[in-house]
Amino acid sequence: MRSVPSRRSAAFDDGDDDDFDDEPQLSDEERLARVSDTVVRALGRRQLSAGETQALLEAQGASSDEAETLVARYEELGYLNDAALAETLVERMSDRDHKSRGAIARELSARKIPGELVTAALEGLDDDHEFSLALDAATKRVGQLSAYDDQTVERRLMGFLTRRGFNSTIVREATRRALATRKRFGGPRFR
Repeated sequence: MRSVPSRRSAAFDDGDDDDFDDEPQLSDEERLARVSDTVVRALGRRQLSAGETQALLEAQGASSDEAETLVARYEELGYLNDAALAETLVERMSDRDHKSRGAIARELSARKIPGELVTAALEGLDDDHEFSLALDAATKRVGQLSAYDDQTVERRLMGFLTRRGFNSTIVREATRRALATRKRFGGPRFR
């Protein structure tokens, strides 16, 4: 088996490592191309907001001005669209995750989507829709709590809905209605 010669023998080590840089120096254009490639790959895996993309670019080594320029270019090319992203996330979080407007607004803000776009995306969710989401979530959850007494189920349902960001009026009414659908078992249950 051949041994691979080292780049520099220890016998000749004079402490001067300037001749052997680990990475060659890149021009600004090459560096930005690498940063941009990394971000485009990230955009291929997951939708990002303009704010998230800017932060990612800066984390990859782009200056603030360079990141702004690249974000504008990505928006121009259609890679980034905060309004469409906000609409998609609102639809997914309300329908699939049964989250309230408040919880959705917090998540969109955390994703660095501008406030006016968050407000516009949330306009489609009215109080009736929010109550319907809470009732659906509570009804599904009550079925999973069949082994518990009424007080425990009520407490757990209220906590469950509250953690999803529903207001107290909706939580109380959805819990009351979900408990009314609950199947009662006579006597203790043994497993």
